[in-house]
Amino acid sequence: MKKITTNAITEKEHRILPYRGFTMMELMVVVAIIGILATITMPSFYMSRQRSEVAEALRKTETTREDITAYYNHNLAFPSDNKAAGLPEPELLIGNRFTRMQIEDGAIHVELGNKIAKPLHGKTVTFRPAVVTGSPTSPISWLCGLDEPVEGMEAVGENKTDLDRSLLPASCY
Repeated sequence: MKKITTNAITEKEHRILPYRGFTMMELMVVVAIIGILATITMPSFYMSRQRSEVAEALRKTETTREDITAYYNHNLAFPSDNKAAGLPEPELLIGNRFTRMQIEDGAIHVELGNKIAKPLHGKTVTFRPAVVTGSPTSPISWLCGLDEPVEGMEAVGENKTDLDRSLLPASCY
Protein backbone atom coordinates (compact mmCIF):
# COMPACT_ATOMS: atom_id res chain seq x y z
CA MET A 1 0.00 0.00 0.00
CA LYS A 2 1.25 3.27 -1.01
CA LYS A 3 1.10 6.02 1.53
CA ILE A 4 0.31 9.33 -0.07
CA THR A 5 1.10 12.49 1.80
CA THR A 6 0.73 15.72 0.01
CA ASN A 7 1.68 18.98 1.39
CA ALA A 8 1.41 20.58 -1.95
CA ILE A 9 -1.78 22.40 -2.81
CA THR A 10 -3.18 21.77 -6.21
CA GLU A 11 -3.90 24.68 -8.51
CA LYS A 12 -7.64 24.19 -8.11
CA GLU A 13 -7.42 24.24 -4.31
CA HIS A 14 -5.21 27.35 -4.48
CA ARG A 15 -7.90 29.30 -6.32
CA ILE A 16 -10.53 28.29 -3.76
CA LEU A 17 -8.55 29.41 -0.68
CA PRO A 18 -9.40 32.94 0.42
CA TYR A 19 -6.61 35.50 0.15
CA ARG A 20 -5.13 36.96 3.26
CA GLY A 21 -4.17 40.62 3.70
CA PHE A 22 -5.30 43.88 2.15
CA THR A 23 -5.06 45.15 -1.36
CA MET A 24 -3.12 48.29 -2.15
CA MET A 25 -6.38 50.13 -2.88
CA GLU A 26 -7.82 49.27 0.54
CA LEU A 27 -4.67 50.53 2.25
CA MET A 28 -4.75 53.77 0.25
CA VAL A 29 -8.39 54.40 1.25
CA VAL A 30 -7.55 53.90 4.93
CA VAL A 31 -4.58 56.28 4.71
CA ALA A 32 -6.76 58.88 2.95
CA ILE A 33 -9.42 58.65 5.68
CA ILE A 34 -6.80 59.07 8.42
CA GLY A 35 -5.40 62.11 6.58
CA ILE A 36 -8.84 63.71 6.31
CA LEU A 37 -9.54 63.14 10.01
CA ALA A 38 -6.17 64.63 10.97
CA THR A 39 -6.83 67.68 8.79
CA ILE A 40 -10.17 68.24 10.51
CA THR A 41 -8.93 67.82 14.09
CA MET A 42 -5.59 69.69 13.97
CA PRO A 43 -7.01 73.25 13.78
CA SER A 44 -9.31 72.63 16.74
CA PHE A 45 -6.37 71.21 18.69
CA TYR A 46 -4.30 74.35 18.03
CA MET A 47 -7.22 76.65 18.92
CA SER A 48 -7.73 74.74 22.16
CA ARG A 49 -4.04 75.01 22.98
CA GLN A 50 -3.99 78.75 22.30
CA ARG A 51 -7.15 79.27 24.37
CA SER A 52 -5.54 77.49 27.34
CA GLU A 53 -2.39 79.60 26.98
CA VAL A 54 -4.47 82.80 27.05
CA ALA A 55 -6.37 81.56 30.11
CA GLU A 56 -3.07 80.81 31.85
CA ALA A 57 -1.79 84.34 31.15
CA LEU A 58 -5.03 85.86 32.46
CA ARG A 59 -4.92 83.85 35.69
CA LYS A 60 -1.68 85.64 36.53
CA THR A 61 -3.58 88.94 36.83
CA GLU A 62 -5.47 87.81 39.91
CA THR A 63 -3.04 89.34 42.41
CA THR A 64 -2.93 92.61 40.46
CA ARG A 65 -6.74 92.78 40.42
CA GLU A 66 -6.74 92.25 44.19
CA ASP A 67 -4.19 95.09 44.59
CA ILE A 68 -6.29 97.46 42.49
CA THR A 69 -9.47 96.47 44.36
CA ALA A 70 -7.73 97.21 47.67
CA TYR A 71 -6.54 100.57 46.27
CA TYR A 72 -10.12 101.40 45.22
CA ASN A 73 -11.59 100.36 48.59
CA HIS A 74 -9.11 102.65 50.36
CA ASN A 75 -9.26 105.66 47.99
CA LEU A 76 -12.67 105.27 46.23
CA ALA A 77 -10.75 105.89 43.01
CA PHE A 78 -8.69 103.76 40.67
CA PRO A 79 -4.93 104.08 40.23
CA SER A 80 -3.86 105.96 37.11
CA ASP A 81 -0.81 103.79 36.42
CA ASN A 82 1.45 101.06 37.81
CA LYS A 83 3.31 103.44 40.10
CA ALA A 84 0.12 104.80 41.67
CA ALA A 85 -1.03 101.20 42.26
CA GLY A 86 2.24 100.41 44.02
CA LEU A 87 3.27 97.97 41.31
CA PRO A 88 6.48 97.63 39.29
CA GLU A 89 6.74 99.25 35.86
CA PRO A 90 4.77 97.44 33.10
CA GLU A 91 7.94 95.92 31.57
CA LEU A 92 8.79 94.37 34.94
CA LEU A 93 5.42 92.63 35.37
CA ILE A 94 6.10 89.64 33.13
CA GLY A 95 5.28 85.95 33.02
CA ASN A 96 5.70 82.87 30.84
CA ARG A 97 2.80 83.89 28.58
CA PHE A 98 2.89 87.72 28.73
CA THR A 99 5.53 90.41 28.25
CA ARG A 100 4.00 93.26 30.24
CA MET A 101 1.07 94.23 32.44
CA GLN A 102 0.12 97.90 32.37
CA ILE A 103 -2.33 99.66 34.68
CA GLU A 104 -4.16 102.56 33.05
CA ASP A 105 -6.99 104.32 34.94
CA GLY A 106 -7.80 101.14 36.83
CA ALA A 107 -7.81 98.89 33.76
CA ILE A 108 -5.18 96.14 33.44
CA HIS A 109 -3.77 95.62 29.93
CA VAL A 110 -1.95 92.31 29.51
CA GLU A 111 0.31 92.08 26.45
CA LEU A 112 0.76 88.46 25.41
CA GLY A 113 4.18 87.12 24.47
CA ASN A 114 7.21 85.13 25.67
CA LYS A 115 6.28 81.40 25.57
CA ILE A 116 2.77 81.87 24.15
CA ALA A 117 1.99 80.67 20.60
CA LYS A 118 3.59 82.96 17.99
CA PRO A 119 0.30 84.17 16.43
CA LEU A 120 -0.67 85.62 19.84
CA HIS A 121 2.52 87.66 20.40
CA GLY A 122 1.77 91.36 20.82
CA LYS A 123 -1.98 90.84 21.33
CA THR A 124 -3.62 92.56 24.31
CA VAL A 125 -6.35 91.48 26.70
CA THR A 126 -7.83 94.03 29.12
CA PHE A 127 -9.42 93.60 32.55
CA ARG A 128 -11.62 96.55 33.49
CA PRO A 129 -13.19 97.21 36.86
CA ALA A 130 -16.96 97.72 36.87
CA VAL A 131 -18.60 99.85 39.54
CA VAL A 132 -22.23 100.27 40.55
CA THR A 133 -23.47 103.55 39.07
CA GLY A 134 -23.96 106.15 41.82
CA SER A 135 -22.70 103.86 44.60
CA PRO A 136 -18.91 104.08 44.91
CA THR A 137 -18.84 101.99 48.11
CA SER A 138 -20.52 98.97 46.48
CA PRO A 139 -18.17 96.08 45.65
CA ILE A 140 -16.55 96.22 42.23
CA SER A 141 -16.58 93.48 39.60
CA TRP A 142 -14.01 92.75 36.91
CA LEU A 143 -14.74 92.56 33.20
CA CYS A 144 -12.43 90.50 31.04
CA GLY A 145 -11.77 91.20 27.38
CA LEU A 146 -14.93 91.90 25.39
CA ASP A 147 -17.25 91.46 28.39
CA GLU A 148 -19.72 94.30 28.95
CA PRO A 149 -21.05 95.52 32.33
CA VAL A 150 -24.53 94.53 33.45
CA GLU A 151 -27.29 97.09 33.75
CA GLY A 152 -26.65 99.42 36.67
CA MET A 153 -22.87 99.10 36.45
CA GLU A 154 -20.31 100.97 34.39
CA ALA A 155 -16.86 99.91 33.23
CA VAL A 156 -13.85 102.00 34.16
CA GLY A 157 -10.88 102.41 31.82
CA GLU A 158 -10.38 101.76 28.13
CA ASN A 159 -10.77 98.27 26.69
CA LYS A 160 -7.74 97.56 24.47
CA THR A 161 -8.54 93.89 23.83
CA ASP A 162 -7.51 93.01 20.28
CA LEU A 163 -7.59 89.23 20.60
CA ASP A 164 -10.06 87.22 18.53
CA ARG A 165 -13.19 86.31 20.50
CA SER A 166 -12.68 82.60 19.78
CA LEU A 167 -9.42 82.63 21.78
CA LEU A 168 -10.83 84.29 24.88
CA PRO A 169 -12.07 82.26 27.85
CA ALA A 170 -15.89 82.14 28.10
CA SER A 171 -15.82 84.63 30.99
CA CYS A 172 -14.29 87.27 28.72
CA TYR A 173 -17.21 87.93 26.36
